[in-house]
Amino acid sequence: MATLIRSLPEAWGDSSDEKALSGLVENEVKVNDLRKNPADDENCKYFKRAQADNVSSSEQLRQHALGRLGMKPQAWTEKNVDSLGYQEAHDKFLKDFSEFSETEQRFQAIRDKDFSCLDEQELTYLDYTGSMLTPLSLIDSQTEFLRNRIVGNPHSHSLPSELASAVDQRAREAVLSILHADPSEYTIIWTQNATGALKLVGESYPFGDEGVYMYSPDSHNSVLGVARYAKHYKMFPFVKDSWMWDVPEASKLIKSISQASKGSNKLVAITGQSNVSGIKHPLGEMVRTAHENGWDVMLDIAAMAPTSGINMSEIGAEFACVSFYKMFGYPSGIGALVAKKSALQKLERPWFSGGTVRMVRSDTEKGLYVIMHKKDNSESFEDGTPNFQMSAAVEQGVRYVQSIGIDRITAHTSCLIRWIGQELRELYWNEDKYGRTKALIKFPELKSDTGCIQGSSLAFAMYTEENKLIPHQLIGNLARERGIAIRTGCFCNPGTGLEFFQSSMHNLSSSEFFEFANGNCAEDILDEFRGIGFIRVSVGFPTTFMDAFKFVTFLREDILRRPKVISALADEWLKKMEPPASL
Repeated sequence: MATLIRSLPEAWGDSSDEKALSGLVENEVKVNDLRKNPADDENCKYFKRAQADNVSSSEQLRQHALGRLGMKPQAWTEKNVDSLGYQEAHDKFLKDFSEFSETEQRFQAIRDKDFSCLDEQELTYLDYTGSMLTPLSLIDSQTEFLRNRIVGNPHSHSLPSELASAVDQRAREAVLSILHADPSEYTIIWTQNATGALKLVGESYPFGDEGVYMYSPDSHNSVLGVARYAKHYKMFPFVKDSWMWDVPEASKLIKSISQASKGSNKLVAITGQSNVSGIKHPLGEMVRTAHENGWDVMLDIAAMAPTSGINMSEIGAEFACVSFYKMFGYPSGIGALVAKKSALQKLERPWFSGGTVRMVRSDTEKGLYVIMHKKDNSESFEDGTPNFQMSAAVEQGVRYVQSIGIDRITAHTSCLIRWIGQELRELYWNEDKYGRTKALIKFPELKSDTGCIQGSSLAFAMYTEENKLIPHQLIGNLARERGIAIRTGCFCNPGTGLEFFQSSMHNLSSSEFFEFANGNCAEDILDEFRGIGFIRVSVGFPTTFMDAFKFVTFLREDILRRPKVISALADEWLKKMEPPASL
C-alpha cells in the first residue's frame, strides 16, 4: 500500500502529502494522531482532506486516493501543465502544423465566446464524436426566436402555422445546402435522429424473400439492426490486422451477389467515418461499384458530418442519415434522412399515421381505404406533427457552422487528431533490465496508400508494462478525476472491437463468445468481459491545442510514471474478467 501512495500523481498532492500519507499507511496512524502530524501545513491539501474525511485505515486511504471518499485529484489547468513543457510543445506543434496557426486565433475567439464554460469549469472535453457542445449563441438565437415569434402546428393554415411551415422549409433547404444535395434531386425527411433515419429505410425497403443487405465491418449497431428486415445479409471484411476496409474484396462480394440475385432489391450500408477508429474511407469507389451492379446505397454520415465536407450530389448515394446534435450541439432529438426523391418511390411504409396520408375512409364493412401523399416528398414519411419548433434551431445551427467554414473545421480538427496520434505512438514504459520497452498504446496503423484518412477521432487500447490489458473503465475514471471527458467502451460498434480483441478475449473466438453469450443475461456477459474496450478521444472545432496537450500529459504523468499503481489497479479489474467455469 505504501508503494501505491508514493506513486500517486504529484498534482494530487505535494511531496509533503506523500510523506504524510506514506507514514499513515506504514505506521497505521489513527485519526487522532493525524492532527499532530508536522506535515500539516498550507500546501498539504491532500493530507488535510484525508483528515477531514476521517481516513483511518490503509484501505480507506487507498479508496480516498481514487476519489471515492470525497477527495478529487486536481483538474489539469493551464497553470499546472505549463510547467510540464506546454509552451515548447505548442511552438513545435505550430511549426509542424503550419495550417493550424493560420486559424488558431479565430477558433480561440469562437471558444471564448460560445464555449467559455469549458474553461470556467476547467473541463477538457474530448468526446465530440459522442456529441458536439451547444454554442451559447445558438441558445441565444433560439431563445430570441421563441420569445418573439408565434409558431403553430404546420398542418393548419393560420398565420402562426404558415410561419412554422416557412421556417421548416428554410431549415430543410439549409440542410440540403450544407450537404451539397441538389434540391431537385434530394429531399429532407425529419427523424428523431440518425438511428430513426436508418430504421425508416430498413422497415420500408422492399427486401422481400430474395433481397440482400450488405454493410461495412465497422458499422454502428443501428446500421446492423437493419439486417433484421432482410432475410439475406452479409458483411464485407477488414484488411487483415487493420481497421481499413478490404475494398477489393468488398467489390468482389458486391459483384458476385449481384450475379446470384439478379432482379432482387439490394441495399448496401456504408459508414462515412467510423465512430470507433475515426477512419474515413474512400466512399466514391464503393458507391460507384454498388451502382454499377444494381445496388442502392445508404450512408451513415453521423460521425462524419460534424468535421467533414460532404457532397451528396457528387457521391450519389440514395440515402444518408445524420443527427444534428453531433454537428452543432443543439437541438437534440431531431435528425434527418437525406433521400433521393427517385429512391423514395421504391420504399413501402409498413403503416401510416397522421401526417403521412391525404385521406382515410374507415367503415365496418369495407375496412380502410387510404390515399397517401406522393412518395417524392417528405410528407409520406414523417409520422405525425413534425418538430416544428426545433426546425428554426436546425437552420440556425447550419448557418452557424457555415459561418465558421466546414473546410476550416476539417483542417483544425485534422491537425489536432494527427498530433495526438503521433504523441500516442511515442508513449513507452521504461526499459526493463534487458533494455526492452513496451508500448503503452496499441491501435492499428493507418496506411496512407489506401485512400483512407484519419478523421476527428482516435480509438486505442492501453497495456501495462507486463503487457496486460488496462481496463478502459479504469482509464475513464482516472481521466474524469483530472477533469478530462473521454469515451470508453466499444461505442455501439462491435465490428472494430471483435477485430481487435479476439486474441484478448480469453482466447475465445467471436463465434465461441456468442455461443456462450446466447440466452444469458446481458449483465452477466458484460461482467465477464467488462474490461474489454477502447479509449476514444475525439476533437471538434472548440478543441484547442491546450486540450490535446492536457490529455497527452495525463497519460504521461498519471499512467506512464506510475507503472506499479496502474498494474495493481488493472489486476483488480481483470480479476472480474475470468471466464466462467462452463468454458
